[in-house]
Amino acid sequence: MVVMVAAALQAVTGIVSTLFDIIKYIGAAYLLYLGIRYLLSHGGIKLKDDGRRLPDWQQVTAGFLTVWSNPKALLFFGAFIPQFVDPHYTAWPQVIFLGLIEIGAAFITDSGYIALSVGARSLLTGGGLVWVNRVAGVILIGASIWLATLHR
Repeated sequence: MVVMVAAALQAVTGIVSTLFDIIKYIGAAYLLYLGIRYLLSHGGIKLKDDGRRLPDWQQVTAGFLTVWSNPKALLFFGAFIPQFVDPHYTAWPQVIFLGLIEIGAAFITDSGYIALSVGARSLLTGGGLVWVNRVAGVILIGASIWLATLHR
């Protein structure tokens, strides 16, 4: 019986390791693709095809869908907030309160990011944006090489 369990665990470990390698190489290839696209881009922020800005409601809808389709946020809240819930009291009001605290902190930091972005926007025109894209491309290509050569 011990031999059977050992053989089964070895098979599962081999499959998981192979799947991890496949996912790793797909991720590295995607980072390489993004890096090359950044290196080849000529700068500029893409608006609509006719050059107009998206309406505010479309921007809000896109942001809403992005947040709700982001599994990292759900995993973060699911792993982080319960650590601070007192088991002697009802959980849901505590979770709501802690969530509101996080939303407040995110509002403050995100507002700072927005202010910095608006200020930097005028600096990132033409040649400045091309250099930002080149640096981002080199970083992404470096990350893809690192990921592809990473051994556990």
